[in-house]
Amino acid sequence: MFKKNIKSAYIILAARAIVSCKKSTDTQPTPTPASQTQDLSLNMTSVADNNSINYTSIFTTDAGARYTITGFRYYVSNIRLVKQDGTEYPIANKYLLVNPAVASYDLGQVPVGNYKGIRFNVGVDSVTNHKDPTIYPSTNPLAIQSPGIHWDWNSGYIFLMFEGTCDTTAGNTDVLNMMGGFNHDLFFHIGMDMLYTPVDLSNSSFTINSSSAATLKIQANLNKLFTSVNIKTENESHTMGSVPLATKVAGNIPTMFSILP
Repeated sequence: MFKKNIKSAYIILAARAIVSCKKSTDTQPTPTPASQTQDLSLNMTSVADNNSINYTSIFTTDAGARYTITGFRYYVSNIRLVKQDGTEYPIANKYLLVNPAVASYDLGQVPVGNYKGIRFNVGVDSVTNHKDPTIYPSTNPLAIQSPGIHWDWNSGYIFLMFEGTCDTTAGNTDVLNMMGGFNHDLFFHIGMDMLYTPVDLSNSSFTINSSSAATLKIQANLNKLFTSVNIKTENESHTMGSVPLATKVAGNIPTMFSILP
């Protein structure tokens, strides 16, 4: 009887061990696969309505004022991809200095998936804005540029720089001079922390898949910068000294941008 009881006890313990082992195995979490990523770049183009920006043509604002272009650059930072649920995927520590001569800007690896759009700011965040630009290597867009896009006297970056000439005559009768411009300067140097301008393109869906690198096409329409701005009389701003005009111009920045198919 005693040997029989011992044998039964061994059988029970073995059965429990098997059940316990199976239960432990069954409750192990399934490994989560690594997130897939893909290269993303921005294709940034600049137009004046339907015309590609160049430095030899005469352009006309929506209000009918004529102008020429000698320079157009702006900083893009705080870039975030907007997911379908409304949350954001930030592209950390990425600063772009956009100009019409360069179309492609690399953003690095981002998660594959469907997105509602993109958000970014034109300009440079406050902390970076007041750093010394000489600390950056020459290849960094925040380094000293030529032509310059940083105010030594104001300790900060010019967020958006437009330069050209304009026809200030009442009947658009000015003619181009020997330098290829009209006889009145036209420039907007927009900066200072308060004019760090958000741009929201979160209603333009796109997909990033794992099979190939992705490119998001963004267009800036320069004419939108002049909305409600009479460049015949409102044509010069270094921001300081003409804050109301700089603020008006900066307020037009978000309307410049759209995502192309």
